[in-house]
Amino acid sequence: MIQLIGGEMPDYAEQLPPAGGPLLRHLVEHLPTGARVLLAGPHDPGLVAALAPGRELTCLVRSHPDALAQDARDVPGVRILCGTLPKLTETDRYDAVLALDGVARLCSPEGPQLDWLDAVRALKRVLRPGGALLLTVENELGVHRLVDPGAATAARTEDAWRPLGEFGTAPGRADRVAAALDAEGLVVSGLAAAWPAAHHPTLLVTPETLGHGPVHALAALVTAAVGTAYANRPVLCDPRRLAGAAVRRGLGAELAPAWLAVAHRAPIAAPAVTLPPVLRAGPGTITELTGSPEAGWAQRTVGHPGDRPLPSERPLPTAQPRPAERPLTAERPHIAERSLPAERPLTAERPLPAGRLLEELLLTAALRHELPTLRRLLTGWMVALPTADAGNVLVDGDRFALLDPDAPDCPDALTRFARTLTTGGYAHPWQAIADLPRLTAILAGAAGLDELPEQSEAQALPDGRREHEEQLSALRRRLADAEARAGFFEHELEKRDAELGRARMQIAAFSGGLGYRAAKAGLAMARKARNRLRQQTTRR
Repeated sequence: MIQLIGGEMPDYAEQLPPAGGPLLRHLVEHLPTGARVLLAGPHDPGLVAALAPGRELTCLVRSHPDALAQDARDVPGVRILCGTLPKLTETDRYDAVLALDGVARLCSPEGPQLDWLDAVRALKRVLRPGGALLLTVENELGVHRLVDPGAATAARTEDAWRPLGEFGTAPGRADRVAAALDAEGLVVSGLAAAWPAAHHPTLLVTPETLGHGPVHALAALVTAAVGTAYANRPVLCDPRRLAGAAVRRGLGAELAPAWLAVAHRAPIAAPAVTLPPVLRAGPGTITELTGSPEAGWAQRTVGHPGDRPLPSERPLPTAQPRPAERPLTAERPHIAERSLPAERPLTAERPLPAGRLLEELLLTAALRHELPTLRRLLTGWMVALPTADAGNVLVDGDRFALLDPDAPDCPDALTRFARTLTTGGYAHPWQAIADLPRLTAILAGAAGLDELPEQSEAQALPDGRREHEEQLSALRRRLADAEARAGFFEHELEKRDAELGRARMQIAAFSGGLGYRAAKAGLAMARKARNRLRQQTTRR
C-alpha cells in the first residue's frame, strides 16, 4: 500500500544504486521481532525482503516510480510512504529508524531542503524512546572521493540539484559523527568505518580496532574489499594502495568512504544492534573478528547469506499486535527476541594468524633490491602456500599462514604478483624485463621452481591513471634509452664507413701505380722460382 505524504517526485526514479548488500542484511536481521521499523531512503529489495518478516516495516521514498516498484513486489507487511522527509509527522513512531543510504536522498525539490543535522532531527522525531537509529554518514574526504576522476560538486545525475560535495554540513570525522549525534540526545552505542562504498559496504571496522587492532591483517582486508569494488573502474590512482597505506599509517577511520553509526534515543535498555570489532562479507560467508591486543584476535563465521531462502520460501512468523508506545525494555518480551534466519551451522573461533602481509614484504624487498630476502620469501611462499594470493598470506618469521581460509585458490598467484610489479609503478630489480612471462619466469627461478607457473587471463584491477602515467614514463625512459643506443650505433657505423672509404681509396691508389705493378711482377717471378726449386728437389 502506497501513501502519498507530499513532496513526492512523480516522474523521477533514483539513478544511483540503493543501499544494500549481505553485510547490511546481516545487521538488520538482528533487529527484534515485532518491532516497528522505518526504512528511510532507497534500499535494496533484498534488504527490504529480509527485514519485513516478523516486523512492521514502513519504507519512506521520495520517488513515486520507486514506490510503485516496491509495491509491485508485494512483500507482506510492508507499508510505503512516498514523499519528502519534512512531510513526515510524529503521528507514527518507530522502534528503529534505518537510514543506511544516508540522508542525502530523503528530500525532494518539491519541499524544503534539509541539511544533515536537520535531517537527523527529523528522523529522531519519529523515533520512540529507547529506539535505535542506524545511520550511514558518507565521508567526503574518503578514499572513494580521492580516487574519483569526477568532481563531487559536479551535477552528474539528475538528482544532483545541490551537489555540495565537501561543502556539505555532514561531520567530517568519525568522532565528530558521534559528538553530533550525542548533542542531539542520541547515544552512540556502535560506530564503524565502512569499506569500500557507503551504499554497499563489505567490511565494517570500529575506529578502536583500526587504531589498536591487527593492523597488517586489517590493511589486507581493506585492500581486498576495495580491489573487488573498483575492478576495471577508471580511477585517479589505485585505491588498494591508498586504502592499505591509510590503515597501516593509522588513518583508516579518517579515510574510510563512510561511517555506520548505531545510536539510541534515551532511555536505553539494550542495544538493538551490536557492532563487532570487524565484520566482513566474503563470498557466501559473513565473518566476525573479535578479541583484543592483549588476548589476541580470533575470527569465526557468523552467517551464510548465500544459503538464506527466498522471501517467498521463508515461513512468516505470526504477526504480533502493535505494542504501545513505550521504551524498548524487558517489559516487552516480544521485542527482546531475535529473529535469526535459517543458516548452516556456524564455525568455531579460529585464531587470527600473526605476522605481516606477504605482498607488503615482497614489494618492500623489491624496492630495496634485497635479492636474498626476495628469494627467501618467494621460496617459502611457493613451498607452503603455492596457490594462495600474496595479499592473503601472513608471514611470521618462517611461518606462512592464510588470512582468509575461505578465499578461492589462485593457481596463478606468482603471475599475479609479477603483474603487480610490472603495472604498479614499482622500481624492482628487473626493470629491463618488460614482458610479464619473462618476469614470471625470473620469479619462478628465484622461488626454486623447476616449471613455470600457470598463466591466466588478465586480472580485473582498478584502471588507475597514475599507474598509466608510470607505465608511460617507463616507456618514455625505454624509448630514450633505445634512441641513445641507436644514435651511438649510427655514429659508429658512420665512423666505420669513413674508415672503409679511406682504405678503399688507398687500395685503389696503390693498385694503379708503377711500383705496385713492379712489386706484383717480382712477387710472381719469386713464386715461379720457388716452385721450380721444389720440383727439382722432388726429382732428386
